[in-house]
Amino acid sequence: MSRNANRTTKQESKLKLTPSPPEQQLTYSPPTTQVVLPSAGNFYPPEHPLHDCETIEVKQMTTREEEILTSQALIQKGLVVDRLLKSVILDKSIEPQSLLIGDKNAVLVALRIDAYGTNYGVDLSCPLCGQTNHKEINLAELSHTDLEEKIEITDHGTFVVELPRTKATIELRLLTGVDEKKIAQTNKKTKKYGMERPIATQYSHMIAAVNGDTDPNIISGFASSLPAFDSRMLRNYYKKINPDVDLSFDFQCDKCGHEQGMEVPITANFFWVE
Repeated sequence: MSRNANRTTKQESKLKLTPSPPEQQLTYSPPTTQVVLPSAGNFYPPEHPLHDCETIEVKQMTTREEEILTSQALIQKGLVVDRLLKSVILDKSIEPQSLLIGDKNAVLVALRIDAYGTNYGVDLSCPLCGQTNHKEINLAELSHTDLEEKIEITDHGTFVVELPRTKATIELRLLTGVDEKKIAQTNKKTKKYGMERPIATQYSHMIAAVNGDTDPNIISGFASSLPAFDSRMLRNYYKKINPDVDLSFDFQCDKCGHEQGMEVPITANFFWVE
């Protein structure tokens, strides 16, 4: 055997004895958050996973959720929020669109705080002069609305109210994400034909019965001809019975000084942080 052959054998031996470094896989398991539901689970039917549940568990956002928020395809289809919720809710038996709107808002606010902090910068137009104002809102200061004790709830989670002008007895139900989507689709369709009626459309989904009649045609016709006085009363009453995040804040225009109560807008841009 030559010297070169001997040297090669020793080198091969050394290589075989040197262990290869283990392949490193850096993964991140996001922590979870128990989000308190404004509804406390009181207004879901018994078969719903959130029936009588005071909280819902969600995982904190990662790059996967950021990709959902920036997906142009989802934005154009109006599916961003639903896909985001489906991604973060741990209990996969919960359909995001079945959430009450107030509970959905609570989850979105919690996600935003966990991901980017409590400070939320938003540009708002002054209703009086039209000037664009940049406002900084502390999301940690938002609270839940409280249901008034004197308001009675039926056995199936609806509310009954008598309207002052028509004297009609109305049974109201809380809107869900499904209702929200149907209302948006109806408004888009009617606007296309110059017949937009957003208030009546919303009432048609809010009202479960008129004087005990649950016929959708009766409800729709009633919603379209409701006196303005009763309409205003119905809107104010719904605000009282709807468990939600109190998104209201005091707006003051930097240019003209106009003051007015406004609500924090929750859209896909709610999660946009530069």
